[in-house]
Amino acid sequence: MTGDKTSEISRKEIADLARTGNELMELMEKVPTSDHEYQKNRNMFLAEYNRWYTRCLPIIRGMLPDKALRFESLYHTNKRSGTNEYTYTIQDYIQGVYFKDKPKSYTDNITAKRLKEQNSILQTALPRVSSFSFEMEKFVKINPIHGQPSSSISNQDKLIDIDFSDGHYNSIKAEINSSYKRGFFMASFLLSKELIRNLLIDLIRTEFPPTSDERISYYYDLKNSTYKEAGQLLKVLTEKKEEFDINPDAIERIIKMIVVIEPKMKPDSHSFKLISTREEMDMFEIEEIVGLINDIIEFMKK
Repeated sequence: MTGDKTSEISRKEIADLARTGNELMELMEKVPTSDHEYQKNRNMFLAEYNRWYTRCLPIIRGMLPDKALRFESLYHTNKRSGTNEYTYTIQDYIQGVYFKDKPKSYTDNITAKRLKEQNSILQTALPRVSSFSFEMEKFVKINPIHGQPSSSISNQDKLIDIDFSDGHYNSIKAEINSSYKRGFFMASFLLSKELIRNLLIDLIRTEFPPTSDERISYYYDLKNSTYKEAGQLLKVLTEKKEEFDINPDAIERIIKMIVVIEPKMKPDSHSFKLISTREEMDMFEIEEIVGLINDIIEFMKK
C-alpha cells in the first residue's frame, strides 16, 4: 500500500471520527422525556464513546503528541485530590459519578464540554494528514481505556505533566521539569512559584478584563509598574471570590493550597524555604495546583 493511499484512508477515518464525536455530543445534549429514555441514551453513549476514544487516542498520540496529554486528561486523571466541576472527567461519567446536589443535566453538560474539547483536538489533525502518513495499528499496543497509563502520565521525572495552551508556559514547564529531574529542587520550586503567580494573574485577568484602572489594579501595581506578588493576588482572590463566575469553593481550595507554599514570613526567618529532597518537593502538590488553576482558566474562557 502506498503512503498516499494510507494518508487518504487516515483522512477519511479522522473525518468519520469527528462526525461521530458530534453525534455523541448531540446525544449528551438531548433532553430525555423519561428516566427510561435517559438511561437508553446514556447506554448508547457509553457503548459508542469507548470505541470512539479507543480509535482516537492513537491518532492523537501519533499526529498531535503535544496535545495527547490534554486529550487523555479529559478522559481520566490519576493526579487529583478530589472531584469537582473542574477536575471531573469522562471516566467519572462512565463510572456513574454524579454531583449529588445537582440535577443529572448539570453533570451531562460538563461531560459534553469535555467531549467537545476532545473532538476539537481531533479535528486539528485533519490539516496534517496530507503531509503525514502512519500505520494506525502500530500505535495500538494496549486498550487505552483499560490498559496501563501512558508513559507521559506515569513519568516520575516530571514535576508538572500538563499541556498548556500558552507556549510560554510550556517553556517554563520544561525548565521546571529539567531542574526537577536533575535534583535541583530549589530551582524547580522557585520557578514553580513564579509559574503559579503568573497563572493567578491570568485567572484574575480572565474574570476581570483590563477595562479600567480599578480592574487592572487587582493584579497589577500601577504605582510601581509591576505585577503583584502571590500574597497580594491571594488577597484579591479572597476578597473577590464571590464575584467569579465559578464556584467560590474552587477559589477557596486554590487559596488554601497556595498558602502552603507561600506562608507568611517572620522578619528573622530566611527569605526562602530550603528544599533538599524529592519527597519534600512532592509534598507541595505543585502539579495539582497548576493543573487546577489552568483548568479553571480554560473553563472560564469557554
